Amino acid sequence: MKRFKQPYCALLAGLILCFTGSVLLAQQTPRRDTVFFEPLLENTHLKPIVIGMNGKYYYGGQRLRNQYSLEIPFGEMDDPEVNRYFTQARTIRTVGSVVSALPSIYFLVTSRSAGGSGVSRQTFWITYFGAIGVSLASNLVANSKLRRAVNTYNSRLGRPRFGLSAEPLQNNAIAVGFSLKKTL
Repeated sequence: MKRFKQPYCALLAGLILCFTGSVLLAQQTPRRDTVFFEPLLENTHLKPIVIGMNGKYYYGGQRLRNQYSLEIPFGEMDDPEVNRYFTQARTIRTVGSVVSALPSIYFLVTSRSAGGSGVSRQTFWITYFGAIGVSLASNLVANSKLRRAVNTYNSRLGRPRFGLSAEPLQNNAIAVGFSLKKTL
């Protein structure tokens, strides 16, 4: 019978020791917020990025001029995943712009050479609509990467906060509780 009780007594003593230690630690934290404890507060000055109904980006309530303005808060956060998505979006948009400009250069070169015979009508329309398709497709993919970067940025700002609360009540009792909260 003693063998059966010893492991449970040791487990109960360990749980009581952990609970007492966490209560004492929770009471030593500053009383700024009695319930929650934030382990990483280095990015408290950053604000979430809001994507408006018109597809425009807003940071701190102010509209950003273009999507490249997002580089400043992304650089402040310095998260590798957010930076990777932003870099991919910028690269895809640049490649799409260069590829869509190539038909124009081709038409200029061929119209001046070969005695001014130019390009056939069919070739012109195929390359013209191909350039528009490449431009639209690259912008769609770049916008999806940029939205993914913004969503990852916002999720990194709203890290889960957890904590232990030991709050005195009016009848000289103490209310103890655990909580997990995700803020944004």
